[in-house]
Amino acid sequence: MLLKKIVVVSFLFFVTIGFSQKKETMNASMVTTAAYMRAIGPLAGKKLLPGKPRDGKINPRRTDANKIVPGKGLPKGMDPLLAKQKSNQVMRAGKAPSLTFEANSSNRAPSDPTGAIGPNHYVSAKNFAFAIHDRSGNELVPSSSLANIFPGETLGDPIVFYDSFADRFVITQFSNTPNGFLVAVGQGPDPVNDGWYTYRFNTEGFPDYTKFSIWSDGYYVTANKDQNSVQTSEIVFVIEREKMLLGKENVKMVGFPLPGARIGGFYSPAGFNAIGKTLPPDGDARIIYFQDDEWEGVDQDMLKLWKIDVNWISPSQSTIAEAEEIAVTIFDSTFDGGSFSNLPQPGSDRDIDALQGAVMFASNYRRFCNYNAVVLNHVVDVDADADDVAGIRWYELRQSGDDQPWTVFQEGTYFSPDGKSAWCGSMAMDIYGNIGMGYTTMGTTSTGASADSYASIRYTGRLAGDPLGMMTIAEQDIKIGTDIQREGNPDRYGDYAQLTVDPVDDQTFWHIAEYFENTGNNARNVVGVFKVADAVTTDVGVVSIDTPGGDATFTNAENITVTVKNFGSTAQSNIQVTYSINGGPAVSELLAGPIAPLGTASFSFATNADLSTERVYTITAETNATGDTNPENDCSEVTLNNLFPIDVGVGELISPAPDSGIAISEEAITVTLYNYGSTSQTNIPVFYTLNNGTRVEEVFTGTLQPQTEVSYTFATLVDITGRGTFEFQLGTVLATDENTANDTITRTIERLLCKPNSDCTRFNDGITYFQLSNVTNSDINCTVNSTGYKDFTNNFTINLNRFIGSYRLTVQTGFADTNGSERVSLWIDFNDNVVFEESELLIDNGIVRKGNTNQDFIISIPGQALLGSHLLRIRAGDVNTNNGAPLNNPCGSMDFGTTHDYTVEIGENKELNTGLIVITEPDNQFLITKSDSGPETETRLYIFNILGQVIVSNIVRKDANGRFVYDLDMSYARSGVYFARFGNKRKADATKFIVK
Repeated sequence: MLLKKIVVVSFLFFVTIGFSQKKETMNASMVTTAAYMRAIGPLAGKKLLPGKPRDGKINPRRTDANKIVPGKGLPKGMDPLLAKQKSNQVMRAGKAPSLTFEANSSNRAPSDPTGAIGPNHYVSAKNFAFAIHDRSGNELVPSSSLANIFPGETLGDPIVFYDSFADRFVITQFSNTPNGFLVAVGQGPDPVNDGWYTYRFNTEGFPDYTKFSIWSDGYYVTANKDQNSVQTSEIVFVIEREKMLLGKENVKMVGFPLPGARIGGFYSPAGFNAIGKTLPPDGDARIIYFQDDEWEGVDQDMLKLWKIDVNWISPSQSTIAEAEEIAVTIFDSTFDGGSFSNLPQPGSDRDIDALQGAVMFASNYRRFCNYNAVVLNHVVDVDADADDVAGIRWYELRQSGDDQPWTVFQEGTYFSPDGKSAWCGSMAMDIYGNIGMGYTTMGTTSTGASADSYASIRYTGRLAGDPLGMMTIAEQDIKIGTDIQREGNPDRYGDYAQLTVDPVDDQTFWHIAEYFENTGNNARNVVGVFKVADAVTTDVGVVSIDTPGGDATFTNAENITVTVKNFGSTAQSNIQVTYSINGGPAVSELLAGPIAPLGTASFSFATNADLSTERVYTITAETNATGDTNPENDCSEVTLNNLFPIDVGVGELISPAPDSGIAISEEAITVTLYNYGSTSQTNIPVFYTLNNGTRVEEVFTGTLQPQTEVSYTFATLVDITGRGTFEFQLGTVLATDENTANDTITRTIERLLCKPNSDCTRFNDGITYFQLSNVTNSDINCTVNSTGYKDFTNNFTINLNRFIGSYRLTVQTGFADTNGSERVSLWIDFNDNVVFEESELLIDNGIVRKGNTNQDFIISIPGQALLGSHLLRIRAGDVNTNNGAPLNNPCGSMDFGTTHDYTVEIGENKELNTGLIVITEPDNQFLITKSDSGPETETRLYIFNILGQVIVSNIVRKDANGRFVYDLDMSYARSGVYFARFGNKRKADATKFIVK
């Protein structure tokens, strides 16, 4: 019913691995730019603000896990891959960590440890602070507030990563002022002495549990947001990496839903994170998440992938598509019916979180000469009888070539020796394809461990040639814990751990994770450094192709220059180096050397390459050293575009924006012009037509440099007032253009809902706080360049009971005066015609007496109001200082104020207070209800078996009828007596029911 954004959807049909079904492709549903870019000076020499813990819970989980169907799903007993791991009686001897040091500590958990190694620094962060160490673990910047990099922002949940392809560190955190995430990119390779470029990207809904990954065409971000609308709301974001590395403004961001995702609670998908020496080509990026057949609506355990192709020239044409659905060996990823209180701690009744529902950070991707690989993991339950022991399900996926399907190369379930749980894993591959994995262990004798042990940090791994599906390196200690989790959220643990690969040798792993000490701060973040690779004498490879250095107009005599690295332990000389073009004959020459161990050498081929005839060239360079023991890292590859000298076109329609609402006057047409060619251009003829009408022609008289874009606004306005569908054709007609295929674009705009503009920044007019029934929207911010309109229809659904009739609305506005200038009006579109009529006006010019103070109004739902979903609009503004439209013109633009839209769901329930009722339906389906007229908007439902084990734990929200309702599927459960309980132990309603 509500049109928030224009989304073009197409359907593709193809066969995927293990499944054959309709696959959905969607265009980007959000296109925006960074709210700001701020340059922050170097940290060196500054008096830094210390980290200050926040009051209240640290990043409380905003949802439960997915909805669980008790008894459904496989396996019914032991994890089938666990036996394989246990059968490995001959383990390789591990090596003690070469270095361990404490990076951060906190008096509360979870501390959200994150960190990454660079050539000279280790940068780490915890929930509200960051620190910088040298490679020996010496502190260079003590634990300091994130506000030193992001002024005024310390909400936390940071992620740190090192972009080895650009030699830059990146630090991120989320924000709720307004909702979004912040990204700081180093201005240079030194995080202490170089400054930072900081960016804000707004996301509408709150982006909980963000994960970042590196790809050639952007930094990719996933978030646990909008759990009930993952197929329509933005879950994945991509931001312009290249511009951010240069500190440019107007950095673009595109957002995507996850089409076809079967998710109904807490979730954490991940993007493939490129590491190693070679970036992947643009496009073909993957997002991955697992699906458990114990979840409602999922029939088979699998890995589900999505493919993203970003188009920064025409960002609205960027796409996400359902890709592979890969069947895997069955697993059980559910603990305690979806509760986050899972793993027993020694001597304590406080269980801690196993981190179910999350693909652990990061899903590291690496390119080899004959294939691409990614490794990832998530937690699984390996206790057949209870949910008290965790293991790590891990995978190596492979792709035989770019744009080829991904398949499982190997998978395993790792279980810590002596009956301990293993969870919170992070893993990566080194240059040889060996795998290292850091993780947490803990055990109690009551759950089958040989001895009680506190949460401790350990590592394992495997060599590339070892038997598939097994970690073959004996478990090694990084740090042994001495206490339980005592402070913070009672059942939370870690949230993150992070393993990164040392860019110096591309072999050594640096792992950071959380454990607990019985003195000082309870939660500690320890870094452990280890290596699993055996020493290699002879191993050299091409690590980069340096010239040609990018797209250009090429000649028939282009010089090819490469960088060769010696990964081995002895100096190398007389190395054969080759290159080939588009798979053609190889040019072979000799690099004399010598190259020292871990050293590099630049090599320029004497034989030039002819790159003048084709439009696209793939250059492959590799070494062929005598006695090289690892040929899979010998090669490097780059794809280059041979540009036309003269080639321009329209890249995108900027305005009218597709989500700007119904226009009431003529509008300006603004487009981006892009120079695809290699020479600058001026006096470019441009045009547009509307609905195949008269062609409007003008000339851009400026100069457009190669491979850049510029905005152009037509002097001739366009009339697209009223509701309707409007098709624009926009293009260039440069007479000397050598490639007309990219000159013109077509864009269609549908306008069915008015979205009026108003100034809410100058005097803070308009709504800043909104509370009605079950919905509280407390973080409404009017940002710079805001239009004054906000669409909350996908973020909130307000439940109203027609039988109750009257409700109290509480609002705050950022401005008010003694003259009663600030007023509020509210409509509900009961007849769903997307027109706010006078009969639908429920608050008429209500006066706000004092700014930033709760003001109550009463709204009454008509007794004949149609049940179901409707649109609510609320406007607030200064009615005295106003030369614009009146407040009560729901589509008019006021001078000062705001207009906000919400979804309301109107129901009717005449039984306002009843106890907990379990209604038995056919096939062991049960409807569990409780009517409650109290203020609580949500409660927790527990289902217990006769042994007192929790088999379902989920938050239930009050519906529009004032009821808590939960559909329980027990058709897979064993027959017997079960118990249902709404609420906690201190205040709860409980009853029993029977499954036949």
